[in-house]
Amino acid sequence: MAEELAQDYSGYFKASNLDQELKPISVGIDRMMLRLEEFENLLELVKAESSVALTQNVPQLLALRPELDVLCDRIDKLEQFVGMVGRNLDAVEKQVQIAEEELDIPDKTINVLLKSLNIFGKPKPTERLTNRNANGLYEPVAVFKTEQYFRPNGPEQKPMAEKEGSKEEPVSSGEDCDTGTPEK
Repeated sequence: MAEELAQDYSGYFKASNLDQELKPISVGIDRMMLRLEEFENLLELVKAESSVALTQNVPQLLALRPELDVLCDRIDKLEQFVGMVGRNLDAVEKQVQIAEEELDIPDKTINVLLKSLNIFGKPKPTERLTNRNANGLYEPVAVFKTEQYFRPNGPEQKPMAEKEGSKEEPVSSGEDCDTGTPEK
């Protein structure tokens, strides 16, 4: 019985042509191995690139941090300066508007016509705003002076340090003039 079973299996393997059935599987495995090798090479390349970034680029970025902090401080001071100029401009515009009302200077708009005709029945204000103090003298709004914030000829620069093999960059003195910080 065992011999008969062996002969049956032998005949089965001869008739089934195992090479043709296993060939597509073998080709698929070979392609998968090739892709796996390519992925491994790509992974090694990424590791090498990241180590270069860590050893070279990160220290360069860390070296630039103090300059970035100074730049951020200058931007913050500039924002404060712009806000202060805006508040001064609002105060001056308000004084100009009051002065125009005191001198009856027309706005050159339809609003002047509507106000003068009093179409909407609004009563005219009995107490008018004025730019004058109790003594009747004009008091201007205190505004900033540009000399406090900007030097006439721009930022002063110290002489450039000469070093062999390095780029020469001007070194600014202390607080730069365009930061919005008043000079002392």
